[in-house]
Amino acid sequence: MPKIVPRTLLLLAGSLLLAGCSSHPATDASYDRFMRLANDLDKRGDPVTAAAFYEQAAAQPGAGVDAWLALGQVRLKSGDTRGAERAFQQALELKPESADGLLGLGTAQLRLGKLERAVAVLTRAGALFDLPAAYNRLGIAQILLGQAGEAQASFKKSLSLTPDDLDTQSNLALACALGGQSQQALDDIHSVSQSPRAQPRHQRNELLVMVLANREQDVMTAQMDDIAPIERQQLLIEARRIKAITDPRRQAQELGLIDSR
Repeated sequence: MPKIVPRTLLLLAGSLLLAGCSSHPATDASYDRFMRLANDLDKRGDPVTAAAFYEQAAAQPGAGVDAWLALGQVRLKSGDTRGAERAFQQALELKPESADGLLGLGTAQLRLGKLERAVAVLTRAGALFDLPAAYNRLGIAQILLGQAGEAQASFKKSLSLTPDDLDTQSNLALACALGGQSQQALDDIHSVSQSPRAQPRHQRNELLVMVLANREQDVMTAQMDDIAPIERQQLLIEARRIKAITDPRRQAQELGLIDSR
C-alpha cells in the first residue's frame, strides 16, 4: 500500500524547489547569457540590438561594472550619446577610478558639447592612467573652448605616449595654426602628409593648415594624391571660409579635428 505524504510536507517541498530555482547561480547564468548574446551581436555589427541585451544584463541582480561599460560603448557606436553618458556614469558609480569609464564618459560629453565637463573628466583619465586617447580628446575639447595653447600641450602629451599617431599629429598642427605658430604647424602637418600611412582626412587637414598658415599659394601644387583636383578646389573654398571666421571657438568647431580610436 503506497505511503501517504502529508499535504504540508508537499507544500514545503514545493517552496524549497521554488527557492532553489531563484537562487544566485540562476541569476549568474542569466547575466552571463545576456552578456554573451550582446557581445556576439556587437561583433556582428549590430550595436543597437546589442545594447538591448547589455541593458538586460545590467538589470540583473549583482550586475557588475563590465555590463555598464559595454553598454556605454555600444551606445556610442549606435549614436545614442546621451544614453552612453548615463551608462558610463553608472559604471563610475560602481568603480569611480575606471579607466574605460572615465574615457567613455569624457568622450560622450565631448560629443554632446559639454566641453567643460569633458575637460575635467578627460584630464582625470589622462592623469590617472596615461591614456593617449584621453589626452587627444582633451586637446580637442580645449580647442573647441578656444584654448589653443592648452590643446597643444595635451596633443604633445598624447604623442609622447604614441609618437606615430597621425591623427594626433594632425590635430597638433591645427592647434599650432590656430595659435599663430604657422611654421610649426606647416612642419608638423608636412611630416604627417609624408607618411606612407597618411589617409585622405590627413590630406584635408594639410590643406586647411596651409590656408590658415597663409600658404594658400602652395595648395594646388602640393602632393595630395588622395584628393582629386575638383575636390581640392572645393576644400580650398571651405578652408577660406573657416579662416575668415573671427570667433576662435566657432572657428575651431569647423576644423574637423580627428578623434583617435
